[in-house]
Amino acid sequence: MSGEPIFIDVFVEPNDNAPDGCGLRFRAEAAPRVVRRLRLDGEAHDIVGWASAGGGSACAAMAVLVEDSSAGTALLLYGGDWGIRLTPAGGGAPVGESHLLLEPSAVELLEPGSDE
Repeated sequence: MSGEPIFIDVFVEPNDNAPDGCGLRFRAEAAPRVVRRLRLDGEAHDIVGWASAGGGSACAAMAVLVEDSSAGTALLLYGGDWGIRLTPAGGGAPVGESHLLLEPSAVELLEPGSDE
C-alpha cells in the first residue's frame, strides 16, 4: 500500500448484538475488502455487518490486514455501527461481536456459497 496511511475506525454503540460496544482505531496494511463468508475454527460462517437501521439490519462486513502491536499484523473483521454477526453455514444461531481481530492464518476468506 502506498501513499497516505489508511486508518480504520471501529465505533460500535452498545446494543443487543454487541453489549459492550467499542471505540478503536487501526492502521491498515492493505485496502479493506467486503467479506461474506469465512472459515473459522474449521467451520464455514456467513458474516454480515450489523447496523442500527430498523432496529437491526444487515450491511457489508469488511476484512482488512492491520497493524497489531503484539503480533505484527492481524486480520480485522468489522461491520456496521452495531458490529458484525457470524452465522454457522450449516445452521445455528448467529453470534454477535463488535469486531474480531484475529491472526491471519486462523481465518480463510471464502467466496459466497462456498464451504470448501
